[in-house]
Amino acid sequence: MKRNLQLDFLRFMGVILVVIHHVPFHDTTVFGAFISVIQTGGWAGVDLFFVLSGYLIAGLIIKEYEANQTFNIRLFLIRRGFKIYPAYYFYLIYQFWYSANFAKYPQQLNRFFHEVFFITNYTKNNNGHLWSISVEEHFYVLLAIAFIVLIKLKKVNLKSMLVLYLILLIVGITCRTYNFFTYHNYDFDRDYTRSHLRFDAMFFGVLIAFVANYKKDLMQRILKNKYRPLYFTLCLLFISTNFIYGRWDTPWQGIISLSLNPICFGYIMICLIDYNNPTFLKIIKPLSYIGAYSYSIYLFHIHFLVQSLKLFHYGHTVFYISYVAFAFIGGIIVSKAIEYPFLKMRERYFPNRYKLKKAEQ
Repeated sequence: MKRNLQLDFLRFMGVILVVIHHVPFHDTTVFGAFISVIQTGGWAGVDLFFVLSGYLIAGLIIKEYEANQTFNIRLFLIRRGFKIYPAYYFYLIYQFWYSANFAKYPQQLNRFFHEVFFITNYTKNNNGHLWSISVEEHFYVLLAIAFIVLIKLKKVNLKSMLVLYLILLIVGITCRTYNFFTYHNYDFDRDYTRSHLRFDAMFFGVLIAFVANYKKDLMQRILKNKYRPLYFTLCLLFISTNFIYGRWDTPWQGIISLSLNPICFGYIMICLIDYNNPTFLKIIKPLSYIGAYSYSIYLFHIHFLVQSLKLFHYGHTVFYISYVAFAFIGGIIVSKAIEYPFLKMRERYFPNRYKLKKAEQ
């Protein structure tokens, strides 16, 4: 299947931001100062992933529904499982084994099971970065159920999606505002990781997918708007504020940025997804190649960060380069060894109904 270079490029941008964000310390070199800036706002890469996930998953559901006038929720969840579970559970088992044999503090068994059942963003965990996988897993299930309900009610349309998005946006903003005025402090788990606080980000991607499929004239007006360069620049400027104001110093980011980052990333995605300038495509091609393996890179990058800290002195350029290189190469190897073979198995035993219908035609 031919991949979309622009989407894979956005995946790359998301994963490199997160990879650098998790560098644990600052240093005083010029290069270290640059890394520090990226580290400050790199967490926003997860917002980009959320929008991409919502857009892509909704697109798959819409295509199946349009081709068959039905939606097979069982097949959808099985296919999602083949994509998510193999590399995820391999990572959990490997990290649990590694910590028991080589780490100073072994991982806790009860937390291991929290991660097994994707409740880590509401409970204690062994691997802190897996909270976002839990959010996505919760979202996939609830989106599939919502789509079944909308089919029954004959309400599969953009208006229904807009109403659902606004509800999720209001819930997220209300809960985060309550936390802001109640606690007056920064708490990552409380304000950033709970699924009900982040669903609006993923659902904005769903909204874009519905516009792209059901309101193509509106999408064209957005793309051809004479002020598009201005809107694009404004989106980039707002996203840049994440790299200026640290969320631990400015708790209001838990309200404002978590609501507006997905909208800005969504607009940027709309502008880039069909931008076919040959020079641009040539430049992003190697980055898009890495982006295609972003899931496994995301899963394993913390492990490779720990290994780099053991091997190289923190603050030296070789440390940063080795960490990123290890994360990319290791993630690609895991993808090729585990993720992609299961995807091939999925296509063989649980093929996409949309593709089957298209082949029949």
